[in-house]
Amino acid sequence: MSEYSEYMKQAKSEVNSCLSIWKSIFEENYSKSIDFAYVKGSAIKEWKTYIDYVPILSDVDIHIKAKAHAKFFDDESSFHESVNLSEMYENMFIEQNPNYFHIPRTQILNLKTLIDAVDFVYPKKTSVVPLINDPIFEENPSIETIKKIDLKNLLQLDEFLQTLPLHMIDRTGLDLWTMIRRLNWRVSPSPVRLLSLEDDDPLSIWELNRTSITNLLEKRDFYLISETYKDYYYEGWISFIEDFTNSQSLRRIISTGFEVLKMCLEEAKKINNNQFF
Repeated sequence: MSEYSEYMKQAKSEVNSCLSIWKSIFEENYSKSIDFAYVKGSAIKEWKTYIDYVPILSDVDIHIKAKAHAKFFDDESSFHESVNLSEMYENMFIEQNPNYFHIPRTQILNLKTLIDAVDFVYPKKTSVVPLINDPIFEENPSIETIKKIDLKNLLQLDEFLQTLPLHMIDRTGLDLWTMIRRLNWRVSPSPVRLLSLEDDDPLSIWELNRTSITNLLEKRDFYLISETYKDYYYEGWISFIEDFTNSQSLRRIISTGFEVLKMCLEEAKKINNNQFF
């Protein structure tokens, strides 16, 4: 981890603080509404190199399963309550970490909404950390179906990439961050989806941290994707250290993210044309 090691050590401590705060908020205020909650993603994986977690660019991904009778921030009546909760989290975090390196960016998702909206696949239980109660996962679709879902998501990048030039042309300053947010949730999983297409256990690929993902990309001759993927997170670190104020650095994040998606799409098209499934 070299020069990033001290940064990563503090960032890990702050992620743990973030999770402790959300756990206490949920337990004290929503114990009657939540069946279970768990954490997944890069924030809880092993961090071997600087690409495994980038403050702000990486998020702390929390999935919540609400009880059948309960509403959980799924209509406009709870808007002001959600504003108050975001403030509560921030204030509690700063109080507990007065000399903080970063305030972890949390993404809280209602599992029911997520399942209804997308082709949802549960992660392996070994790849999540329970936050509230022990999560209960339903049976996933077949391995072949999971691969088809990953391929479909990669092929859908085509339409998204076509929209980017016009959306990018007038972006400056803070507007560049909105572009990064549009890219980020697609960039992070795309090389993982590509690797899953050639694996007998695609869910095992999702358990890997980014360092292991880039190593596997290289092993499977996706060298340029691996290097560009690393560059994306390197530029994320640069922008974080610059407090996301340097427009040129933000544009480099966007440009490398675009290239990752473009290359993953190209490989997905080859697989699709060869009738992989």
